[in-house]
Amino acid sequence: MTSHRRVPQRRLRPRHYVITAGVTAVALTGGIAYAAWSSTGSGTASAKAGSAQAPTTGVTAVTVGDLYPGGKGTAKVLVNNPNPYPVKVTTIAGAGAATASGGAGTCSTTGVSFTTQTLSSSVAAGGSATLTLTDAVSMSTASDNGCQNAAFTIPVSVTVVSG
Repeated sequence: MTSHRRVPQRRLRPRHYVITAGVTAVALTGGIAYAAWSSTGSGTASAKAGSAQAPTTGVTAVTVGDLYPGGKGTAKVLVNNPNPYPVKVTTIAGAGAATASGGAGTCSTTGVSFTTQTLSSSVAAGGSATLTLTDAVSMSTASDNGCQNAAFTIPVSVTVVSG
């Protein structure tokens, strides 16, 4: 004879429904929270560039030492950098006629000229530098006799690049 025993079936009780519903709610809330904290987007950024300020020379080129007809001399040029970044002086060129002061007489024909200089000298942000330029000035043989013992001032143009 076969005996049939009855196996009790497990029935979900109301307490199981509450636990199952709670786990499901937590899982769904976690998914929503993730979506609320993770996002992407696109747009544009903006920036504004400043403008470069021209370097200035505290004085024009001034001769140092003795010049004589047919000879060359040294010039000193003070370069001021008004920019908030360092610059490199790349070129200094004559920008007009030389003037004389303190000569032995009339010096209307100075015969003094400035030779364009190519260089790479740094000037700090907001700073200045005095550049000594050997053989940058010359005096022709056409200079007036009254130019003896004169000091010469020569207008110059200074070109810089950021750096």
